[in-house]
Amino acid sequence: MSLRKMDDSGFAAAVGGVIAILVSIIVGILVYYKIAGSINGLPAAGVTAAANVNTTANTIFTLMPIVGIVTIAGIILAVVMGFGRQQA
Repeated sequence: MSLRKMDDSGFAAAVGGVIAILVSIIVGILVYYKIAGSINGLPAAGVTAAANVNTTANTIFTLMPIVGIVTIAGIILAVVMGFGRQQA
């Protein structure tokens, strides 16, 4: 059984993915609140629906950075676990 040598390309791709996720979260939040703030003149049912969407968005946008933090922690754990492995 042969072990592959660890290289930095996999970790670089993972870090790039994390950065892409975090940038997407930030852009999504900015676009949402820019659009949500410009909606005016809704009927009563539309105002209720918009309030429900805003409540849900506030919850989701609060939890989204945790996804990035957990991903970064996973990368750190993978790097730390790789320290004790033999290099082929």
